[in-house]
Amino acid sequence: MELRCFIDALDALTLDDLRALAIDIDGLTATTAEEVEVIGAYLHIEAALRSQRRLRDASMAGHRANEAVRRVAARVGFDAADPMVSRVARWADTVARGIIAERETQHAVEILAHGADHIPVLAGITAF
Repeated sequence: MELRCFIDALDALTLDDLRALAIDIDGLTATTAEEVEVIGAYLHIEAALRSQRRLRDASMAGHRANEAVRRVAARVGFDAADPMVSRVARWADTVARGIIAERETQHAVEILAHGADHIPVLAGITAF
């Protein structure tokens, strides 16, 4: 998936999508094993970015994704400081970082995106 497509998908989220995504994100770490898997995915993304020397690109991409979620929250009249919005924004930041690392982190992005495929605008999130 291209970063631009991911940002565009984030910009198209609705309030219901934000709520559903926040529930999905919470569900990613329902058990200790799942939490370990998610942390491993995050660490794999960061290691890949370091080895590719793309940390700056990833930071910029993560910021763009985070801002897209906050724009949606503002557009639908939701408080951007709400913990739900912050969770989704942090998730989007991490996924965007994984997209920057490309194929080397495809499995990590798939772990982080698990469950988001029921949200129409994010259905293709794991397609590289």
